[in-house]
Amino acid sequence: MWYVIQVRTGEEQKTKLMLDERLDHEYYKDCFIPLYESVRRRKDRCLIMIRRLFPGYIFIDTDYPVEVHKALKKIPDFTSLLGIRDEPDKEKVFVPVSSEDEEFLDSILENGIMRVSYVHLSKTNQIDQVFGPLEKYRKYITKMEYRHRYAVVEAEIFGKARKLNFGLWGDADPRLPWIEEIKARHNYVSGNEDRRKDNNTGIYPGDRITYQELYGDRIFTVDQVDPSRRIIRTTVEMFGCVRKIEMYVDDVRVVNDAM
Repeated sequence: MWYVIQVRTGEEQKTKLMLDERLDHEYYKDCFIPLYESVRRRKDRCLIMIRRLFPGYIFIDTDYPVEVHKALKKIPDFTSLLGIRDEPDKEKVFVPVSSEDEEFLDSILENGIMRVSYVHLSKTNQIDQVFGPLEKYRKYITKMEYRHRYAVVEAEIFGKARKLNFGLWGDADPRLPWIEEIKARHNYVSGNEDRRKDNNTGIYPGDRITYQELYGDRIFTVDQVDPSRRIIRTTVEMFGCVRKIEMYVDDVRVVNDAM
């Protein structure tokens, strides 16, 4: 079951690392800090920046909340494990994340991160089509700034109303493989076949690359190459968690000569 650990904002990664050191892994299946892809415009260019989705919160999947609580009590500045109830003359009762909250999180998170959502606007600047995490929650949008590539959704999470920022992506922005594939399935894109026939990518696992249009000066190491789809797979470590990322071969630059 999923439980929520509340810590001081800014101490999420530190607390997670200390918990990993103090708690035997047989007592939990997964522990992560929920993240989201925030979009920032810089000189009319959109960049993706990784942010914490719920500042001050860590999620842990465990069937042993008592052991988790014991380990957390040994961590300096630890705040609390949410959902603890003290009952007279009884042991503490640990309440997991509700099924509704878990369903919501499963619908927006992939590998612990909420991706950007593709949005297409009509001629009247109304949402014409949306793919991604925002798709199921567009009717809950309380504010949208398409130029600045974000929408605000208000939802009931962990027993209170919260406002969440969803990053937005459009046709004028750099290509993201998963978005292009969804658009293709919905007939938004055609004619990509020719550019994918050439399997000689010139990029191999272990190469160091950048995608400045999307991630600025960050350098990535290639884990896998899919020549038929001309896609590179890599990872990035953020807030103590490793996340998978895909990019198109044609959009990156090899920087091995910078080593």
